[in-house]
Amino acid sequence: MAVLFVNAISTYSQQLEQIGKKDGLKLNGGLNVNQMYRSNAASGIDPYALVVTGNVAANVYGMSIPVSFTWSNQNWTYTQPFNQFSISPSYKWATLHLGYSSMSFSPYSLSGHTFAGAGIVLAPTDKLKFSAMFGRLRKALPGDTVSGFDPQYKRMGKGMKASYTFKNAEVGVHLFHGQDDTDKPFEKMDSLGITPMENMVLGSTFMVRPWQRLTMRGEVSVSSLSRDRRISGATDFNGAATHRYHAAKSDISWSTSIGSIGAGIEYVEPGYETLGAYYTVNDFVNYTLNLATMMLRGKVTMAANVGLRQTNLDNQSDTDQKDIIQNFNVGFTPNEKFNLSASYSNFYNYTHIQTVFEETNTHTEYELLDTLSFTQINENISLSANWQIKKTETAKHSLNGNINFQQASQNQSDVMENADSRFVNASGGYSWARPKQNLSIGLNMNYSRNKTSAGTGEAYGPIFFVRKSLFDKKWRNSLSVSWNGTYMEQESTGNVLTARLGSNYALKKKHLLNLSMAYSQRDRNGSTNSYVTASLGYSYRFGWPKKDTNR
Repeated sequence: MAVLFVNAISTYSQQLEQIGKKDGLKLNGGLNVNQMYRSNAASGIDPYALVVTGNVAANVYGMSIPVSFTWSNQNWTYTQPFNQFSISPSYKWATLHLGYSSMSFSPYSLSGHTFAGAGIVLAPTDKLKFSAMFGRLRKALPGDTVSGFDPQYKRMGKGMKASYTFKNAEVGVHLFHGQDDTDKPFEKMDSLGITPMENMVLGSTFMVRPWQRLTMRGEVSVSSLSRDRRISGATDFNGAATHRYHAAKSDISWSTSIGSIGAGIEYVEPGYETLGAYYTVNDFVNYTLNLATMMLRGKVTMAANVGLRQTNLDNQSDTDQKDIIQNFNVGFTPNEKFNLSASYSNFYNYTHIQTVFEETNTHTEYELLDTLSFTQINENISLSANWQIKKTETAKHSLNGNINFQQASQNQSDVMENADSRFVNASGGYSWARPKQNLSIGLNMNYSRNKTSAGTGEAYGPIFFVRKSLFDKKWRNSLSVSWNGTYMEQESTGNVLTARLGSNYALKKKHLLNLSMAYSQRDRNGSTNSYVTASLGYSYRFGWPKKDTNR
């Protein structure tokens, strides 16, 4: 606290020195107001929605104070708060976060989890860095049995991270503590197996560069987790509900003029978990060899990670898995008109799966906000290509295509979901443009295939679009029409026809009016339903003082 107090005095005195100087105060920001109407709103839900977002950044004699907020008259997702407010004032090497923020200390402790509270980042020198946070990680919720959401305790968290860089080395330490409130938002939580948890994570990192081309890194973390803090806390190491878990990783790399080579090892003990992350992969040890290089004067780039992955380290699982893990990336750019890239990976990673069908037929950007629906992917193959067939001052012709295959294992919860599922998404198309007329036309084809334990579902169809700008690109218009047929086990289950019209007009570079309409007609099981979504929005951008246009 004394350090912060001294820093506050120093900052205040420096601000006083700037008083009276030109451009001591600057303001910029914007306001967005968007109104939506949905004719297919569920019973009891207001079909009218209003979303207001805004941001203001003030610079007061060198101290930056950005403020942002989001407000809506509706809850778009169940798991995350939509109405948010944040302010992040900064001055030179100090930044303060207030409101809704996210910070990352380590993948084994606090890792990108959103919290409502306060955080601070200090970097007084290039060598010393310090960050800390305190806030609510999640709300207490009673659950929704109809929608399939379990109740949850209120969870609070706090932590810090510090690092110091030497001439050829760096050391760091991080600490995180999270705990659930013992007040139950739902009285039958114990019968559902939901208990208040507590977690303490302590970790350290290092980097050593004994020679210019040689680098060694490492990290070790210990997580003490109480499954029920009413029985024993996270610091009660001998408690009946408390267990300790370990995670570690290290790597070494050697760089050359044509690329780099390296090796690494990562170990995460079975049961390792942190309350500072939305998901944690555990029970594995990975040994990897890394290689990256460029050939043909940079026209070909290649990167590969190959190694051995072993799971079921404590022999408690029904499956004992030893795999050769691989990650390959190849890029080929013979000229500025053509590029091709391919990748393959069977490393564990998490993603939020959205099929081409979902993205194509969504009416508003708020319908896909639930970013907590992660699914573990243990195999991924992708291929993409772009070809600029012709490019002149009067016309442009191009082709593009991509295909992605994913094999899923499960989602981030303890319940096996999407097990042994396979997802295929592919798209390709042709576009033609007249640059001088600000006109572009295109035709794409989309294909989506999902194979799960419930069966194999498919969706495919074309998308046609036209874009035209008028009045020196101040008025931009777009029209798209898509059709998708859906199939289950190769039997038709219906189709969806969607048409979208968008128009926006910019006035004096500060005001933007936008209007969009979407119409969908769904044929399913012999019945036809149609609905309309309309959106009207206004955006305003401002800056003060005004820029001198004569300069």
